[in-house]
Amino acid sequence: MRKYLLGSLLAMVLVLVAACGGGSSDEDASSTDDEAKADESSGDTVTMKIGSTDKPDVAMGMAMEKFKELVEEKTDGSITVEVFPDSQLGGERDIIEGVQLGTVQGAPIGSAVMANFASSFNLWSLPFVFPTREDSHTVLDGDLGKQTLADLEDHGMYGFGFWESGIRNLTNDGGEIKSPEDLQGLKIRTLENEIQLDLWEALGASPTPMSFDELFSSLQQGVVDGQENPYSVIAAAQFHEVQTYITETEHLIGVNPFIVNKDWFDGLTEDQQTAIKEAEEEARQYQRDEKAIEDAAFKEELVENGMEVTELSEDERQVWVDAAQDVIESHKQEIGPDLVEQLLEEVGQ
Repeated sequence: MRKYLLGSLLAMVLVLVAACGGGSSDEDASSTDDEAKADESSGDTVTMKIGSTDKPDVAMGMAMEKFKELVEEKTDGSITVEVFPDSQLGGERDIIEGVQLGTVQGAPIGSAVMANFASSFNLWSLPFVFPTREDSHTVLDGDLGKQTLADLEDHGMYGFGFWESGIRNLTNDGGEIKSPEDLQGLKIRTLENEIQLDLWEALGASPTPMSFDELFSSLQQGVVDGQENPYSVIAAAQFHEVQTYITETEHLIGVNPFIVNKDWFDGLTEDQQTAIKEAEEEARQYQRDEKAIEDAAFKEELVENGMEVTELSEDERQVWVDAAQDVIESHKQEIGPDLVEQLLEEVGQ
């Protein structure tokens, strides 16, 4: 009987202890789990994959590395940036689609290609609108540039600023070209962009779009007489071996909006978002500065390799500008009359 009573009392004590301590144990366990999750979350590293078609040792490629350095520094390593230059992620359209899908988080992409996704970007393909690269920077960093970047949000992307892919100039192997009259009948390889095709036709040339991979041999064999590209591209492709004359038409300043995936960016902390924006702005200025240095160096290199450069006077260039006005007018409606008028007003045309 005594053993039975002692056993019962012991069982009751154990039940009471369990009842009193059970709730506390559950709360402690839950609290511990939450703290562990918080610690684990705060320790997560976000990966940002960025890519372009540019070589790693040119201004655009170097600026992507600068962006990586700045982001990782400003976020104390909470964001790791992986850089994929030289078309490692495919062509520009492939990269844009990757950004939209979220398999790529960011990229500086040519505005001519972006125009396939947001037509307002055709604004930056209009010829002879920027007298200098500094004028382009002022406009692109202002309200008009921000307005076109905002159009990307409907396509699952944010645009933070415009990097520069270079000032495009004309080369040929037939003789010096100073005016559109000198272009008559020449076959000029140009971008597969409707505005640019219309431009060279208006200037009197026969525009001939083709793959860049085919261009050197086509120039060598006389399939086309000339082409147009920034100094960096002319030098890298060694066009001095098949072209003798350069005319500084400066008909187009190529710009690359830096884009990111919208959902990915929205999922970052406020501090991380601020770091991305600040890093892009600093990398953009670095890229532009390097591009100007790069252009001057490549121009000198091409002259040393035997190319002859014709620099147009203000009056000579105005002849080219005047010849392009009908092209601008013919594309005004599709781009947006208000956008075009605002651009021309801001550059003093």
